[in-house]
Amino acid sequence: MDDDTKRRLVYGILSLVLSALATRLALFLTNKLLGEPDEGTLVG
Repeated sequence: MDDDTKRRLVYGILSLVLSALATRLALFLTNKLLGEPDEGTLVG
């Protein structure tokens, strides 16, 4: 595995992890600022 392939692999993994963390952080901060959502407001 050459350096370019390793760089792309690490970049992809970091992108996925940081995107997931950013989403969770945004949800956490929104809930802290505005309170927990009512039941049925968010799908999931």
